[in-house]
Amino acid sequence: MKRLKRAALSGCLLMGMASLPLPVLAHGGEDHSHGDATPAPLIPPASSGVRWELQSPDVELFGIISAGKLTLYVDRFATNEPIPNAKVELESKGQKLTLQTDAKGIVQVDAGWLATPGRYEITATVLAKGINDLLIGTVQIPTATNGEGKGDSSPWWKFWGNFLQDALLPQTAFAHGGEDHSHAGDEPAAAVALPTAQDKPTRLTDGSLFMPKPAQHLLGIRTALGKPQAVAQSFTLNGVVVTDPNASAVIQPTMGGRLLAPEGGFPALGSRVKQGQTLAILEPAASNTDKGDQQDKIAEVRSELVLAEKNAVRLASIAGVVPQMEVDAARNTADTLKARLKALQGSLAQQPQPLLAPLSGIISSAKVVLGQQANAGDVLFEIIDPEQLQVEALAYDATVAAQIIGATATLNAQPLTLDFIGSSQQLRNQALPLRFKVEARGESTLTIGQPLKLAVQTRTSIQGTLLPASSVVNNNQQQPTVWVKTAAERFTPHVVKLQTLDADTVIITEGLPNSSIRAVTSSAALLAQVR
Repeated sequence: MKRLKRAALSGCLLMGMASLPLPVLAHGGEDHSHGDATPAPLIPPASSGVRWELQSPDVELFGIISAGKLTLYVDRFATNEPIPNAKVELESKGQKLTLQTDAKGIVQVDAGWLATPGRYEITATVLAKGINDLLIGTVQIPTATNGEGKGDSSPWWKFWGNFLQDALLPQTAFAHGGEDHSHAGDEPAAAVALPTAQDKPTRLTDGSLFMPKPAQHLLGIRTALGKPQAVAQSFTLNGVVVTDPNASAVIQPTMGGRLLAPEGGFPALGSRVKQGQTLAILEPAASNTDKGDQQDKIAEVRSELVLAEKNAVRLASIAGVVPQMEVDAARNTADTLKARLKALQGSLAQQPQPLLAPLSGIISSAKVVLGQQANAGDVLFEIIDPEQLQVEALAYDATVAAQIIGATATLNAQPLTLDFIGSSQQLRNQALPLRFKVEARGESTLTIGQPLKLAVQTRTSIQGTLLPASSVVNNNQQQPTVWVKTAAERFTPHVVKLQTLDADTVIITEGLPNSSIRAVTSSAALLAQVR
């Protein structure tokens, strides 16, 4: 009789243990967690509907089946951008469903056949602008459970099963945020259950974040693909925009005088001029002493010219008596004195001198006024060619010059590409001047003296994951953090170490999985605010 009681009790306990619910998660047939270890699956409450996803390198399909309706979100896998006006065909077990997404990449239709519990091998075809993709995966639709608020109608043997689960089975341990708890090669992590409020962003017990698709669209969350690679190591320097000595000029008079405006007036500041264009007219100024000396020379030359002309006329009259050579010499002497007299008279008349532009460019400085008395050496105009500018930076480590291969900078969200010209061999304020030439600048407008932050690339390489600078945010402990999308509605924070490559790019050297990831680049700071 005792053996019969023991057997009956054992059977009841086994039936109770067998009745324990197992976690069920609808998910695509591919693993796109991109981590060293498979993330723990999510167990959504029964009231949230069945959530499933299919992924390919181009498309991410995410569906929610609730009350016989299917809500489908069609996004780009790499960027998480919605795919508008996409044509989607779902086919399984002889059933076919043709859908058309709206401008936000969302569509909702009746799909009673897909809500029936069971295992579905789904083939999805997505057609959109630039996309023609085929996705194949498996979706498991679980059996419906009791709704909330109803009494527990579980058989009596489930009581013993629950008792054994609580008393004998070990509890699941969850990792907390901010630390790396990956265990590659270990058994899969225990499932993480979502709280009852499953339709709003929620921080999970393992430190990851549950972010529903509607909330992702509302916040504009975007991602970028990143994978480990070797890139050139870089460092930052402060620089300033300077002129190219071969594409800039100054206008200075060689003598003192009064300034006169050319036809059309003086060129204004910022106006464009062409090579050889008259910028100003200089009327030389002479003192009374200079004028007296010139008049004395004119009188002397005029007297010599009169005698030379008489001598030439006399010799020409007796050309047959004297040698022809003497006649020609007398004429040359008269012509020379006549040219000297003309030159002295022109100098005495103070002929104006035009000041010409030596190159084409823009007037960057103009210090002229009509009637201004200018001295020799005064800088009246400065001309620069805005298409040929340089950047000068100071390096306090003189050994880095031999390793530099180029640099980049950002101005008004526009990238600048700089070509390294060379370095000085003389220190300036204990720093080594470096010169860079602006090769490409897009739509950016540079001005002389404008400060820039340069990201200088070297010949030394470094290993890491290349990501946009916007993907790095600070957590509550002010540690640099990157949010990685591991599933359609799941994001995991990673505390990282990084180096800046340029104004828009960083390389993560520590803290990320050694595989391809999807890092959040837009609205990443908002994810850290979820509790």
